[in-house]
This record gives sequence, structure tokens and C-alpha cells, in this order.
Amino acid sequence: MQEIIEIKGLRTVDLRNDGNYQFHTDTVNLILEANPNRLAIAALFQAYQAAHLALDETLKKIVKSIYTAEIEQADKERDRAYTSLTSVIRTAMKHHNPAVVKSARKLTVLTGAFGKINQKSYAEQTSAVYNILQELRGEYAPDVEVIKMTEMVDELERANNALEALMKDRLDESASKNPMKVKDARKAADDAYLEIRKRINAAVIMEGPENYAEFITKQNLIIDRYRTLIARAHAKKKKVDDETKAGAKKETKAKAKPKAPDKPEAKDKPEAKAETAE
Repeated sequence: MQEIIEIKGLRTVDLRNDGNYQFHTDTVNLILEANPNRLAIAALFQAYQAAHLALDETLKKIVKSIYTAEIEQADKERDRAYTSLTSVIRTAMKHHNPAVVKSARKLTVLTGAFGKINQKSYAEQTSAVYNILQELRGEYAPDVEVIKMTEMVDELERANNALEALMKDRLDESASKNPMKVKDARKAADDAYLEIRKRINAAVIMEGPENYAEFITKQNLIIDRYRTLIARAHAKKKKVDDETKAGAKKETKAKAKPKAPDKPEAKDKPEAKAETAE
């Protein structure tokens, strides 16, 4: 009997605001790539897109953020890091060593598959750069070594992480200003996504996996990534909680410990006892 494939579950409520928004952004982009009509979810996808857009607008509705200037500067640094990396790849295409040219061609195909990254929105660019870095650290790592651009890959990762951290801070700031609206917008997006998940999983059972297998495989890879983020966050919180409890327990034990009585000095011991001991 053939195993039935399905879209995995994900506790989106456990994601921070930035992670929740990014998950829905990744999913919307994947559905567009797969074609909602082919997946037979056109009407549901329209509702999902609307909910995703509403979430985006809700998170953006803040008075001039203290993070805005920092984010703009960090974006420029990330753009510069990516442009430098692609420039080195283009230069390597003209190298006298055939091995370098071969690696440069492979990396050109990789970066070309992601389009004009520097023109994407902050969230879309963060996701795209993350995916490119996964490839550069994985399958294409030998080619990175051949062209000697490991440090440039490191710098791109640093710049991407820095911008992502600033975006998290700004989204948290936005949410704190109007938590109920953000909560409602998140729930609407989560619910719309769940309807799509249920529809596709049901279609696989009723119709078979042929039209859905590729999409489900890719969506599950996205879900695995966000499951890892949730697991890391939980592990970090548990570590902090455990350390706090251990510190409090140690402090309480130290306060409760009775003071030991002073030992009598040797000169107070009777001489007869000393003789017996010998």
C-alpha cells in the first residue's frame, strides 16, 4: 500500500510575529510558484492572500520607528555584500583556470535562479538570501572554495542575520503598540492557511498525490525550517528558566544553612584522652 503524503502540521502560534509573517510569505510565494489553479485552491488562496496582506499592513502601521534608519542601513550593507559576491562570480567566469570557470558557471546558475534579490522586499530578500546561503554551505560549498569566496559568504550571512534581527525588533515594537490588531491579523492568516492545508491533504486522499506531491514536499521543507526555529526558541527558554530556578534554589539553600559551631581548640582537650588515643 502506497504511503499517503500530506502537509505537516505547524504550531504557527508558537512563532514570533516576524516568524509568523515570514512563514506565510514563504507559503504564499510557493503557492504562486506551484499555481493555485493547478492545486485547485484558487478561491481559498485569494482569501489567504488577503489575510496575508492584512497581516503585513497591520505590522507596518507604526509611527516612525527607531529601527527604520538602522534597517535601511543594514539593507544597504546586505545589498552590498550580495552584489560583491555576484561580482566575484562574474569575474571568475573569465579566469584562466578551467576549474574556476566551471565553478563560476554553477554558481551563476544558482544565483540566477533567485532573480534580482536586491529588488525584493525585506522579508522576501531575507528568505531568498537564507536559501542561497543554505546552498552555498551545502551542495555548492566545493565551488565556493574553488573561487575562494568563503569570507564573502560569511559576510553575506552576517549582514542577512543582522537585518533579520532588526526586523524582529521592529515587528515586536509594532505589535506592542496595538497587540489586539496584530493578534487578530495573525489568527486570520493562520486560519486561511489551515483551510488550504486541509483542502490539499483531503485532495491527496480523494484524488491521489500526482498533482500535489511536489508542492507538499517543498512546503514540508518550509515547515521543517520553522519547526526548528520553534524548537530552538523553546530550548533557549527552558535553559534560561532552568538556570533561573537553579540560581534561586542555590540562594535559598545558602540562606537556610545553619552556621556550624566553633570547634574547641586543642589546648582545651583533657590530657588523659590524649594518652588513651595513643
